[in-house]
Amino acid sequence: MSRRRSTRQQATGPGRPFQRNDRIGETIRELVAGELERIGDERLDLVTITSADVDGDLARARVYYSAMLAGAEGRLDEVIEALDELRWPLQKVINRNIRARKTPQISFERDTSIEAGLRIEEVLAGLKATDEEE
Repeated sequence: MSRRRSTRQQATGPGRPFQRNDRIGETIRELVAGELERIGDERLDLVTITSADVDGDLARARVYYSAMLAGAEGRLDEVIEALDELRWPLQKVINRNIRARKTPQISFERDTSIEAGLRIEEVLAGLKATDEEE
């Protein structure tokens, strides 16, 4: 007689620590990053696709990007414009490669977590230097 697994185990499986939406989000991240590299738009030089969050109903996926160099050079508008222009071609690639009844519609959002982390490191380094001087 077999024992029934809990619903949590059934949803993720014993060897799958992530939910289905997490796996689809990671696939979308990989597809978008690979396609942007293949396209080679100069406006997107050193733009990194950091993650993709998929809604529970698979209606939308927010694709997060980091553009630290473009931000430092004041070219964020160019990056946003390029991503907006490429949204539909990227959506077509996602639609072809995601095996699901419903494919999420992508949108792009800037990921500022890396920049925030660097600012925190600068503040901590400044505090450490101040403590060492005293």
